[in-house]
Amino acid sequence: MAAFRPKLAAVSALLMSVLVPLPSWGIINIGDDIELEGFVRTMNILKTGARPFNDGELTHQRNTAQLEGKYYFLRDGTAFNRFSTGPLEEATFTFLGRAVYDSVFDLRDSYDVLDGIGKEEYKVREAFIDFVMPPFSLRLGRQQVVWGETDNFRALDVINPLDRTWHGTRESWEDIRIPLWMARGIWDIGKIGAFDETFLEVIVIPDDFKTNKAYTDYPRPWAILGIGLQDQRANSVLLGDSLDDLYDLSVNVIDNTEKDTDIRNVQGGFRFKGIWKDVEFSVNYFHGFSQTPGVKVRSAGLIGDTFETVVETVTPRINVFGLTANYSEEKYTQSVIRLETTVTSGVPVSFAPGAPHSADVDGDQYDTAHQSVVMIGIDRPTWIPALNSLRTFFLSGQIFWRRWLDYSSYYRGTSFYEVKPAKVGGTVVPDRYISVNNDKLDQDEFVLTFAASTSYGAAGLWKPLFVFAYDPRSRGGYNKIQMEYLHSKHLVFRLEQHLYWQAGNEDVGPWGLGSWLAQPGIRRNETVFTATFQF
Repeated sequence: MAAFRPKLAAVSALLMSVLVPLPSWGIINIGDDIELEGFVRTMNILKTGARPFNDGELTHQRNTAQLEGKYYFLRDGTAFNRFSTGPLEEATFTFLGRAVYDSVFDLRDSYDVLDGIGKEEYKVREAFIDFVMPPFSLRLGRQQVVWGETDNFRALDVINPLDRTWHGTRESWEDIRIPLWMARGIWDIGKIGAFDETFLEVIVIPDDFKTNKAYTDYPRPWAILGIGLQDQRANSVLLGDSLDDLYDLSVNVIDNTEKDTDIRNVQGGFRFKGIWKDVEFSVNYFHGFSQTPGVKVRSAGLIGDTFETVVETVTPRINVFGLTANYSEEKYTQSVIRLETTVTSGVPVSFAPGAPHSADVDGDQYDTAHQSVVMIGIDRPTWIPALNSLRTFFLSGQIFWRRWLDYSSYYRGTSFYEVKPAKVGGTVVPDRYISVNNDKLDQDEFVLTFAASTSYGAAGLWKPLFVFAYDPRSRGGYNKIQMEYLHSKHLVFRLEQHLYWQAGNEDVGPWGLGSWLAQPGIRRNETVFTATFQF
């Protein structure tokens, strides 16, 4: 624990330097041109068994300090209070920095094998300049761009990849999107015929491509190594029914996910948004690369007593066409109805081993497919006096439908592999592990979500939230029960319980809601306590 004391002292000093009384709530102004805001947060996560608080195991003790600043160096056509800029009315520089230290790596000896990866993070997440010259605006730099109407599942929100290494997708996506260097321009058009409040947004990503990030090395709490056996990797392959058919496995991976600086690797897209009658809508297109790599089998065969395999990871081009709409229906339902739909080409999939040549024409167990997504959501403030006599509940539901347009029964997903002990004649062979891809894709895949929130107390300081998601295919589900308490304008406490459950079979399912997360031995039920000081 000696190595832990300097870290603890450093974090304590950081907390004490920030947790001091502030003269006012909100943005801190330094002179007339600089604004600062941010927070300090500690999050503690206890992984539990089938019952909350049962067999608890500390998996995260994450301490985060975030600072966001904005510098107005050009106002009212004058830069630095000295130079006239003509039609260029305003320009600002924005940055967002984040420092993270997870002390669980020092508290738990079992995490020593992880070499501290994920233990610390110190980076400027976003840094960009905004130029405003009405009716045009331009943002240049490292940033996030968010399109779409969905909650918790992505259809149009595909421009920035996700960092799932820390806590899967259980946190705010604003915090786990990976910002990219890009240019984003907006032309505020206004009224065009029957369309009101229209604008055209164009983005160009010239030289910054990243894939979604996910750990695959156990014992990380959110490592995705495969279904079943989480503490071993496949080291064997079974080609028959006898012990003589069990061979050593050697896999050589050729990584082709990096992109060179080349005009052919530029990504970009546009969004046209407006209001038609009472419907707010957008038309979207994005031309980029798949953030989920595909895997091509370049060669596979026996060399002596070893099954040698050469695989290549690739990120194919994708084209995403999308439409969003929302409509406030006041007469019958008093609800806001949301719609989001996309058609995407170039989605990487795998073929099952042994698929016929008519399906796997290239014989590399790899293909790209066309995929459509339709999301319909309904949001409604609802008065439930029996549960809250002072305030309404905000209720939100979604139906998320994904369909493979050029479906093949031999299609398999690219993420989930089942790792299990090798068995010959029903007998487990010691120290031998094999993997198979049992992630069979259905042509139509669904997920249902529901959320409810309200507030209690004279000032609404107690804020409960309930979230439910269900996959009817695997009969797996996820629940979040959360209570947030605003102790003051600066200090917020939050207690959460994450529950994963599997009602029936062991089918992986397309969403991983309750199946692999609720498997015996790797159950991810979590109790989370968060304290945030914000300024």
